[in-house]
Amino acid sequence: MQAVLKESGLKITTQRCKLLEFLTQTDEQHLTVENIYQGLNAQGETISLHTVDRIMAHFEQAGLVVGRLFESKNTVYELSNKPRHDHLICLTCGKLIDFIDPLIELRLGLAAEHHGMSIHHHSLNMYGHCFACQKALNSKSENKKSD
Repeated sequence: MQAVLKESGLKITTQRCKLLEFLTQTDEQHLTVENIYQGLNAQGETISLHTVDRIMAHFEQAGLVVGRLFESKNTVYELSNKPRHDHLICLTCGKLIDFIDPLIELRLGLAAEHHGMSIHHHSLNMYGHCFACQKALNSKSENKKSD
């Protein structure tokens, strides 16, 4: 962790190392500052919510993480070393799914070429309802019709 922080130009501190270690070892790919704070405290780390927020801002400035605002008011962070990908977001439960589609990448490249641009980065977020929430919504709708 120290080497990663040093390469990013960040000062090496115990809290930054612990936080970066947590981010690289957690199974969850999209975390809010609150999620990170709770996860670290569950591991016995004593760190304040404000400190987590401040460190995440430094990590984002250094390019270690990417902060994204979806439909919620909270920034969701993910490590920046992941391959370029897009997102499917459930409007009901908030489920967030990363996906990579080579056809989308090809179409974006063709569109950029057609318009004389090169793509530095892009963001594609598709909003809908996951199958479980869609099933619940359909069930609710059918119950209202039978009333």
